[in-house]
Amino acid sequence: MGDSDSKEDIQLASVEERQSDNTLTGPSEEEWQAAEKVLTSLQLARKNYSLYPENHVNCERALEQFWLQLDTFLRVYGDLRFDLDKDKLIFQGEVILSEPPEEGNLPFTLFRDGIQWLELQRGIDSDEVEQFLRLLNRYRVLSAEPEGDLVTALWEAKFPHIQYYVADMFWGAEPEFDLTVSPGAAEEDGEAVEEEDKESAKSECFPPIEQSALKMTPEEEAELREMVRTEEKRDPVVEYLDILLDSLMELREKENFVPVLESLEDVFHDSLARKQFEVTLKILKSLHFVRKTCATETTWALPLIDNFFLTASSAKSLRPLQTAWLDMDTDEISQIKQVLILLQPEAIQTLGAMLIETSSLALQKMLLEVILVLAHRDVKPLETMLARPEEELVQKLVYVLGRIDGERSTQILAKMIHHPSPRVRHEALKPLLNRGTIDVKGLFHLIEDKNDAIRRLFLRYMGQERNKVSETLLLEYLEEGKMKRSDDEHIIACFRTLGRCGSQRSIPFLKKMLLGRGWLPSFKKTSYRQGAAFALQSMGTEESREVLQEASKSLFPSVKGIARKILEGQAKQRQGY
Repeated sequence: MGDSDSKEDIQLASVEERQSDNTLTGPSEEEWQAAEKVLTSLQLARKNYSLYPENHVNCERALEQFWLQLDTFLRVYGDLRFDLDKDKLIFQGEVILSEPPEEGNLPFTLFRDGIQWLELQRGIDSDEVEQFLRLLNRYRVLSAEPEGDLVTALWEAKFPHIQYYVADMFWGAEPEFDLTVSPGAAEEDGEAVEEEDKESAKSECFPPIEQSALKMTPEEEAELREMVRTEEKRDPVVEYLDILLDSLMELREKENFVPVLESLEDVFHDSLARKQFEVTLKILKSLHFVRKTCATETTWALPLIDNFFLTASSAKSLRPLQTAWLDMDTDEISQIKQVLILLQPEAIQTLGAMLIETSSLALQKMLLEVILVLAHRDVKPLETMLARPEEELVQKLVYVLGRIDGERSTQILAKMIHHPSPRVRHEALKPLLNRGTIDVKGLFHLIEDKNDAIRRLFLRYMGQERNKVSETLLLEYLEEGKMKRSDDEHIIACFRTLGRCGSQRSIPFLKKMLLGRGWLPSFKKTSYRQGAAFALQSMGTEESREVLQEASKSLFPSVKGIARKILEGQAKQRQGY
């Protein structure tokens, strides 16, 4: 490894330690200015993308400038994270950008779709930055058409170095219907008939009617036309449905209840096929209400209603939706979402299959939201779907699973980190680490995972705090013969993590790695010595500094060189450079 690479690694290690301190003290003036430059170049790029075609020279220049500022910041200060409010961006606890909460403004564009924070991470390349800018431009103004949203687009893009958190909220409407007949209706009818008889009896006293009096005024003609139009618009299906639902409320015998439910099932299937989702929704909401009523009076009806919902949740019943996807508008998507939320959790298996068969981002987002609501009631159908062979489907379902709290979901996620797909393993690991109650020893095999992102994510978690278990595992792992991977980057990353999670008992081992000689193969000496030096630097104690001071006087140039660079970097940091 060349001197320039060593210098950069030393600088980054120093920055990472400084960033840890910044969580308490705030960013330095230099870091704040660097973040402002990134933000300014981002705003300029967004402006150019909104004014010119994406391949225009102005857009290319703006992209290049943003990429330059971002890459500089990431190399010097590490990952760049902004917390979000509707009218501001917040950097390390302080407002760095404030704009009115209006369409097109950056904070509002991100916050509008529920993004609470956004992080640009080291390793991001210009292609990823360009695609990110394209998405920001595409969704800068909310479209009335069902073409997806920014969060869905980010999720679909699967950016490896752009992380974000979305606050998801779901509502389950409790059906409230008054299906009782209006009181006194029969009495009013009787009074009307009686009044008519009285008028008939008096009719002999009336004078003859003039023909001219029978002519309608323009106002009366308009009123009559409106009455005819209203009558023509009456939907016989809705009237029939009202009759069936009224019958369910009145019936108290099982032999009469069953045929009415069977008729409702036919209307349910027909309404889905005809895309009459308001009818479908009315059936389900009303049946929920009927079930609630039956819970205290006619308990024998409960399994019959439950069986209706189970049948309605089957693939056979929901099959008409697969053809309805083709031309759904926003209102219809909202309606069908309300319908699906009222089904049984068994519908997850059917919805999962639909999820991978539709290319619409809006529909995919809606289906994932419904699956999450249903899985909160019962996670078993979701767990069953995780055995499916489709990698894309399993990854999306694991994403849903990660948003379900509880011991059972944690157990399932722990199983999924053994999945053959790296994408699935990575998706399962993120929520496990966020919960903070994982068994580090049980997951330690991930340190040898074939996927770089998984290894980095796990090491970052282990290095969050001083931890005796993590320290012991890493000490054993770094001993000769225990490590299977031999690439320098991984070895150094492990040493850095040891420095962050380790204690004084790691110092003898690190001293041996840095100053010892003879026992290591020549091809491992450089990475182990550099790693040990970085670990001592991250540890930041007086004892670790003494070892680095001793190494800076070594007769071996490579040992002396790296120790001196680290000590010089620490000295500059203390002086405020």
